[in-house]
Amino acid sequence: GKGVFCSAIEKELLDGNIDVAVHSLKDMPGLETSGTQITAMLKRNSPHDVILGKVGYGCTIGTSSPRRTAQLTDLYKNLDIKIKPIRGNIDTRIKKLDNGEYDAIVLAEAGLKALDITRTTIKIPIIPAVGQGIIALQTRCNDEQTIDIVKKANDKKTYAQAKIERALLKGLGGDCHTKLAAHATGSNPITLKAMYYD
Repeated sequence: GKGVFCSAIEKELLDGNIDVAVHSLKDMPGLETSGTQITAMLKRNSPHDVILGKVGYGCTIGTSSPRRTAQLTDLYKNLDIKIKPIRGNIDTRIKKLDNGEYDAIVLAEAGLKALDITRTTIKIPIIPAVGQGIIALQTRCNDEQTIDIVKKANDKKTYAQAKIERALLKGLGGDCHTKLAAHATGSNPITLKAMYYD
């Protein structure tokens, strides 16, 4: 279901305590909450997933994402890897790696860049989550004054690509726990590469 943080921020928006909600788009479900709309999306940062640590035969990789788990299992099928769930913010996950609880962990490259964390990483050739690397600005549908202001921050190319990715997510009735990977690139035409595991 919908993430706790996403729901809490939306409640503040609908209650009128805030006028703009800022989300990581990949955490938002395909179906928007009634009374709200995604008014703008900032220019996409890196959509890629990266590995911190070392991948080798029989290694333990930390991720709690069903999408990442499915693709990593395919990618490293000859290495007999073990996928172990991992929780916490980025700093907490890196500490668990450094403490030897995992041989490697998977993180979004955009998150590392946003926090200015400089660690040696390996970019992995898997398809990212819908909306990965995108910051979304959400408003109330009836707040025309705020909508007019927030629209000025919209990156049209990012918005068009994300709209296609989210259409697929919505069509499948998915959320951030769905084993769906989708990444749209280009413009006129936009190309969508996607993968779904049932």
